Amino acid sequence: MAVHKKTHKGMEELLARSPSIDASLFKVLVLVDGIRDSAEIRQLAEQAELPLDAIDILLHGGYVEPRYRGSPTPARLVNENTPEILTKPAALSDEEVSFRNYNDLYAYLVRQTKSLLGLRGFIFQLQIERASTVEALESLIDPLSEAIAKKHGFELTQSFKRDSERMVRAALAERRHFQTQLQGRGQ
Repeated sequence: MAVHKKTHKGMEELLARSPSIDASLFKVLVLVDGIRDSAEIRQLAEQAELPLDAIDILLHGGYVEPRYRGSPTPARLVNENTPEILTKPAALSDEEVSFRNYNDLYAYLVRQTKSLLGLRGFIFQLQIERASTVEALESLIDPLSEAIAKKHGFELTQSFKRDSERMVRAALAERRHFQTQLQGRGQ
């Protein structure tokens, strides 16, 4: 199953005072987070008695799109029956590889925001989805840490902050490496 993320149009729809799409489609749009696959979203939609084809409608309407190319296959989607060709990473271009650590950081922030803050983290989730650079994601770490500290205390906050900052450093290093490679090719 495919993993989808909200498009710019989808984000605008979430932030609109009066959404232009049906309320049931809006609820499914909220479920799209760049981590859940289509099957999981359909299962949640079924439990909430929402349209099962909502993800397809949102995709065709331009509210969601497939997640970034070059993203690793989530481990929970790979099982012993998965053909080997699907579990081995395809040969990726340098540009696609340069997004791996960004995608990992993005997914980590979304996952932690949901699990640690729940509905209180909804605004943070929207900000994470808007972030298109590592620096934009990095700027959210301190406000997220403050919110986590208020709800869970110091120890969990320190763990979150340490892991987030490690992932930021990895993404920045990967980008520098990619830029160095591009400069080397141009000379």
